[in-house]
Formats: sequence, structure tokens, C-alpha cells
Amino acid sequence: MSKSRDALIIHLFALLHAGLALGCRALGLTDEIVLTLLTMLLVVIICLRRGMSAKFMAFSLILVNIVGFGIAKGISSLVGLAASSPLVINPISTFLTTEIVGWGIYMIAGRLAREGKFQVTDSSGMRWLLLAFVTVIAVRLTILLILSGGVDRENIVASIIVDYVFSLGALIFLAENAMRINARALEDQEKARLAQYRYMNLSQQVNPHFLFNSLNILDCLVCEEKTEQASTYIHKLAGIYRYMLRIEQERLVTLRDEMEFVEQYVDLLKVRFPEGLDISIDIPEDKMGRRVVPCSVQLLIENATKHNSISEDKLLRIGVRCEDDSIVVSNNLNPKVSNGPSTGLGLKYLREQYRDVSGKEVTVQMTDKDYTVVIPLI
Repeated sequence: MSKSRDALIIHLFALLHAGLALGCRALGLTDEIVLTLLTMLLVVIICLRRGMSAKFMAFSLILVNIVGFGIAKGISSLVGLAASSPLVINPISTFLTTEIVGWGIYMIAGRLAREGKFQVTDSSGMRWLLLAFVTVIAVRLTILLILSGGVDRENIVASIIVDYVFSLGALIFLAENAMRINARALEDQEKARLAQYRYMNLSQQVNPHFLFNSLNILDCLVCEEKTEQASTYIHKLAGIYRYMLRIEQERLVTLRDEMEFVEQYVDLLKVRFPEGLDISIDIPEDKMGRRVVPCSVQLLIENATKHNSISEDKLLRIGVRCEDDSIVVSNNLNPKVSNGPSTGLGLKYLREQYRDVSGKEVTVQMTDKDYTVVIPLI
């Protein structure tokens, strides 16, 4: 739906360009200023829809004015080989130039957005737009003065200042305010997702089932007079909650901190599942300084134990390893017969967190026998 809307916008601007070029030529009016402004407005709209930063928008506005001029001249010459009337040449060349410029910016912005580059991160974009503004004025002045020949240059300069300064100033003012609003909306959305993730994460650890199981295990250890094991269990349980409270406001933690937390969590799981659970962890020391979203590895281990049967007859194997710049958490599948459908909220929020903090994706691979989640290191 988004791509079809972008395509519609580009096509409509191309048709509008062609219509204005035809109308201006028919009435004997100059179309340069209005067509340039329309092209720049198209660039601004595409950048805003892609969530690109002011820096990228400024670069695009400058690029369009330089490259677009050359493209338009080239297409005009090619069309002129088949037609001689300006009423034919100008609308066709203008339409094709707008399509090329529109799709060019669209594809570049899309590629950078997928890579998480030049995305809107704040509302301080005026300096970049002002730079584009000054550069565009300088480029247009240079081009027109070079092509002016014997025409009164002072009149040309005055015309450009009057026509371009006010028009481009209004356009950039609108773009800067639209970006500020967009940045605030993205910030509010990010805060809401972060709050949801934190709530989900905390509720997962503090939910009654987790406490009930932990207290039952602790009760058994006390009744069996295994005081040393009970004390160790209490300290690890306290360590889990201490970690959760400590990282509540953190967006990223070191892999070392996360894995220390995971080891405590795994120790509690092994007490709960003395048979049927095999968890292996293989993380090289040189990766421990990298960063991950808090509780991301623990969440994936928890999901594996929640959705699969664990018994001596049905061994659940969970592996945590490092591959390139990612952490891979995989497990074999022993689906619980009575297990209800998964909401997938934990993985959903985890994906959103990684997109927000790094622009990177969490990937899931599932076969008939195995389930694997790959989370990026930051």
C-alpha cells in the first residue's frame, strides 16, 4: 500500500509538471521557477514519507537541482530529435525528468532506510535545509548567468532573488516544521514501544507463575534441609530481580552483563527441570563488550521452555552461540500438546526495540525440527 501511494504521488507530480510546462509554453510564460519548486516539493514529500533526516533532504534538494538540470537538458535533446515543437518537447521531457528524479530519490531513500541510515532522529534540521537553500540559489544563479549571454545580468540576479528566495524559503520552512512534527511523533512512538517492552519484560519475570514455581522449588529445598542449595537459589533469584530493576531504564546492555544474568536464570531453570533440559552457551570473550537489548537472550530461552515439553523422554536442547555479528539462540521442537497459541508479543517487542535502537532486524528461522532466532550485536 505504501509503495503504491508513493508511485501515485510520483506519477501525479510528473503529470502536473507536464501540464504546467504545456500551459506555460502555450501562454508564452517561463516555467523554470514553478517546475523547479514542484520538483523540490516532490523530493521533500518523498523524504518525509521515508522518514529521512534533514541532512539527507538537504543533499537531495541540491542533487536534484544539479543533476536534474542535466537530465532535463539531455532528455530535451533526445525528444527534440523526434519533434520540433516546444509544445511537445517540454511536456514530454519534463514528465520523464520528474519520473526519473522521483524514483531515483525514492530508491536511494528506501535503500538507506533499510540500512537504518539518515533516519530522522531529532528536529534540529534547519541548518541543513538552510545550507540546501543557499546552495540552490547559488547553483541557479550560476547556471542562469552562464546562459544569459548579453542579457542584463543585474535584472537576472534581482529576478532570482525575488522569485527563489521567498518561494524556497517558504518551502524549506514547511519542510523543517513537518520534520519536527514527524520527529516528535517518532519519539513518542518509540517511547510507547519501549514502555511496552519494559512492561512485558518485567511482567514476564514477576508474573505469578514464575514466583509460584520459584517458591515451590525453594520450599522443597528447605523441607529437604538443603540449606546451602536453598541459600544459593535465593541469591540467584534475588540477582535476577536486581538485574531487572537495574536495567529498567537502559536501552542497551553489554553482552557480558546479559550473559551473567542468563547464567543465573539458567541455573534456576536447571533446578526446576533437573531432567530433560540441556542448555549450551558458546560466546567468545572478544564479543562480550558488544551490546544487546536487555533480556533479549533470556527472553528467547524463556520462550523455548514455555512452548516445549521438557522431560527425560523429551530432551529440550537450547543453544546460544555467536555467529559473525549476531547471537543465535536455537532449540529443537517438542511442542506442548496442551499449549495454547502463542501471542508472539515478546518477540514482536524485541524486534521493535532492535529497529528503534539500531535499525537492525531480528530474524527467525523455523523448520520441522528446529526453531532459531538471530539477534544482532550492536
